[in-house]
Amino acid sequence: MTAKTIYSKIGALRDRPRAAEPARVSGLRPSPLAVLSEAGIHFLLAAVLAGAMVFGERAPLGVAFVAAAGSGLFGASALVGACFGSLTALDFSTGLRYASAAILAFAIHFAFYDWKPLRRPWAMPLVAGVLVGFTGFIVQDRAGWRRMSAVYLILETALVMAASWAFRGALAPMVRRRKDRPSAAARRVGPLALLCACLTAIAPMEVFGIPMLGAAGVGACALALFVPERVLSWLGVWSVPEAAADLRAQRLVQRKLERTAQAFRTLCDSLRSAFRGPDNDNDISTVFDRAAGRQCRTCTLRDRCWKTDYNTTFNALNDATPAMVERGRAEKGDFPRHFADRCIHFPDFVSAVNEELTALFYRRQYNARIRESRAAVCRQYAQLSDLLGEAAAELSRELTPDVVGDRRLRQRLAEWKLDARAAVYRDGRGLVRVEAEGPGCSDLARPSRLKELSAALGVPLRVELEGEEAISLIQQEPLMAVAGVAARKKTGETVSGDAGTYFKRHDGKLYLLLCDGMGSGPDANRESTLAVRLLEQLLQAGVEAPRALTTLASALALRGEETGGFTTVDLLQLDLFTGEGELFKLGAAPTYIKKGGEVQRLSGKSLPAGLAEGESAALDRFTLRLVPGDCVLMVSDGVCPGPEDGWLRERLAGFDGSSPKDLARELVTRDREDATDDRTALVIRVDRRKDPAERGKA
Repeated sequence: MTAKTIYSKIGALRDRPRAAEPARVSGLRPSPLAVLSEAGIHFLLAAVLAGAMVFGERAPLGVAFVAAAGSGLFGASALVGACFGSLTALDFSTGLRYASAAILAFAIHFAFYDWKPLRRPWAMPLVAGVLVGFTGFIVQDRAGWRRMSAVYLILETALVMAASWAFRGALAPMVRRRKDRPSAAARRVGPLALLCACLTAIAPMEVFGIPMLGAAGVGACALALFVPERVLSWLGVWSVPEAAADLRAQRLVQRKLERTAQAFRTLCDSLRSAFRGPDNDNDISTVFDRAAGRQCRTCTLRDRCWKTDYNTTFNALNDATPAMVERGRAEKGDFPRHFADRCIHFPDFVSAVNEELTALFYRRQYNARIRESRAAVCRQYAQLSDLLGEAAAELSRELTPDVVGDRRLRQRLAEWKLDARAAVYRDGRGLVRVEAEGPGCSDLARPSRLKELSAALGVPLRVELEGEEAISLIQQEPLMAVAGVAARKKTGETVSGDAGTYFKRHDGKLYLLLCDGMGSGPDANRESTLAVRLLEQLLQAGVEAPRALTTLASALALRGEETGGFTTVDLLQLDLFTGEGELFKLGAAPTYIKKGGEVQRLSGKSLPAGLAEGESAALDRFTLRLVPGDCVLMVSDGVCPGPEDGWLRERLAGFDGSSPKDLARELVTRDREDATDDRTALVIRVDRRKDPAERGKA
């Protein structure tokens, strides 16, 4: 599994779908017990509502509930409940009428669910009304029409449509995954309408054939529907968050990631304990043992050499060992004269020793590669375990609901009459995040709306992501960075071996990255571009900078000599909320920090990425704190190839900060006799943010 695949998958776990409910964690399913409980609730509600009598002997509310419940498991449960209630609480003919209408409503919703017009808020209420009206017309036509029959049929049809529309709002929290979401008005009056309908079924009190509880419910719904949103918001009627964070699902994902990380850690530990030094004959004594086994086994002097004069033979072989090992092969002069003269197969014995010595060297080389490969595997498993653990920790502190901010947000939405589902959260650092979804949420991106909402929440906000019916707002950083980049390839080359970029992460951290591949030309460009792309993906996915750099070094080292070389890495991480930053280096050229009129030179001693891994891949790390007016300059070694950088420090000290782009261009175009490499310069100036809408600023 490649690092790109690993992080893309971790990233897919930690990212929130834009078009989905902001507070939900994608890819999770509710527990079977929760599903069965919700299905049981739909069954009971439908059964109760099916027996609610209105306008004499009419009971259409069960059909309305089935039309509102959808076409999935919950809709099927509501259908069974409605049929059960209609056939048990009503007479057979009446119950059969409403059971048939309920079955037809469910069948239409099930068969045409993917048809876009059917997803409109009014579509299924209209279908339910048509079905109830049609079946009522057939039944009434056979029974004979009376004076008020047509009026009651029209009222019944209208009641079914209104009830179905309202019930959809009441059922919205149970069917969040539906694409045909109800309007804000339906969500407002839905619970009240459902409560009154259930009370009508349980306590049927009528005056002149009109259910009193039902009439009171209609009046209450009308009051809730037509009272201005401003009044309701201040009274706290609409105070329940519409989209609260699903902390249980979040904790479930966290536990799964932690368990997976622990599993990889256990695997790594077990492999390290199992990957002990291979049991082989690396000892130099085995060379003589094997050579003696081949030549001395059939020799007539075997007993004399290896029994009677064993000590003499042993000492003679020990005397020959140092010179033999240093040279890489044995020669006649390495052995004592008394041993060479006594051995009757001495030339053959020396040849056998040389063959076994060569085999020993090959075995040692092979075993060294095996150990290196095993160590690399263990390091990769350990890094994967650390990454999963960091992802779990990040998820655990990612978002928590902000109740006060959520209430203020909903008050503003009510005042603006925006039909959007929205919620306010705070991340692990206490920073505000707003997630909104709905047809009217795009209006929040307007500068005037954004300014008012920022004032309501007490923090400046900016747009992070904006879609067709979804928007994400995050807290604006008090600092900003003006960046300037310039590059010039080596004379005679088609491409530059340097690669760099700068970007800002959603948590307000700015990254400045510069990589210099080995040599110049296409090969160097390939290595540096790969390093920049991989690091950017890791950092954007939320991986901490030291972990990302260690992973890059290991990945480049595993590529091997035949696939490429190495690359230097210069990485600056700057928090635009606090001004605190860190500088990381892997064999990179010095970095220069301008604070006031002074210039500080930061250089390291680490090896470039790809030359070493594991313990030897240690990186240089510096802590910074930048304030408005400070500048940071990153250069490749082509800009200043030697230790004499006085001219560069002098130019940076005199830089007034007006145009980082001009400074970068000046540094890479400066003519120098020893400038024979690719040249790249990245300059940033830290400022206090004034206008968040300014272009060209990170």
